[in-house]
Amino acid sequence: MADVPGFAGIIIPWSAELDLVTISADDGLCSMRLPSRAALADHADGIAPGAVASLIDHVCGAAIMSRQMPISISTLNLKIDHIRPATPGSDVTAWGHCYRMTDAFAFVRVEVWDQDPSDVFATAQAVFSVKHRAAA
Repeated sequence: MADVPGFAGIIIPWSAELDLVTISADDGLCSMRLPSRAALADHADGIAPGAVASLIDHVCGAAIMSRQMPISISTLNLKIDHIRPATPGSDVTAWGHCYRMTDAFAFVRVEVWDQDPSDVFATAQAVFSVKHRAAA
């Protein structure tokens, strides 16, 4: 995961395994890229939906944490609509927006595309529980 202000020193093993790249994260917005590779391919050589789901979950978490730290979060509900398969051999980019936070919950929307941001192949809506922690 690329070094992003506010996230320095945070290493998430699964995101490292996926080779996720943080493009940007600030004030409730986050964008990440999942590079295409054979180990993540589905039967048609696009990135498998499970890997896309992991990307979406990570984008949601980073969008929330870019808005308020330090907190602990847990995914409560993640609804993903796969509109079409990912284009074979293409990297996948996700953009998430934490559009509302309460004392207990965070709400995030995500769009996912491969070659053209105006041609999304998946969208998501998520709710996370939020537990505020004292600063270390």
